[in-house]
Amino acid sequence: MDKPQVTSAICGLFCDACGIYLATTEEPDRLAKIASAKETVPDDVRCLGCRSDVLYPHCRTCRMKACATQRGLDYCSLCPGYPCDVLRDFQVQKPHRITLFESLEDIRDHGETAWRARMETEYRCTSCGTMNQIYDPDCRHCGHVPPNPYAGRFRVEIEAGK
Repeated sequence: MDKPQVTSAICGLFCDACGIYLATTEEPDRLAKIASAKETVPDDVRCLGCRSDVLYPHCRTCRMKACATQRGLDYCSLCPGYPCDVLRDFQVQKPHRITLFESLEDIRDHGETAWRARMETEYRCTSCGTMNQIYDPDCRHCGHVPPNPYAGRFRVEIEAGK
């Protein structure tokens, strides 16, 4: 397996569609609002992906990343103990993690490149192609509803889990 891309998270999340990542790379005003809500400065909440040196505070203390790194694994699904309780607990906490196990098994069985291609389709607006997080009600570029296929498929769960 090739070296994973910096935005392919160890736990199976697709950092490219993370609201923090998108704010860091494309939306400085949104990043400033996030920082203000956290009572800090934008530099303290920036993130360039799970495997980067610039991590959101929550990601800096990721137990799954620490475990996989200690074991020399690129992804949780490559571990003999997969899926562990830590990963199960993480998966059920937020709607953007609903397909976490599906993603990890896709990476394991078909490789990161195929998985990333599927994620590109899942998180891009079907109208204009803009990458969107799932928690926005519409596309941040063209206003299309839903902002991406994932958000359309899991709208009920997203609304309930906010």
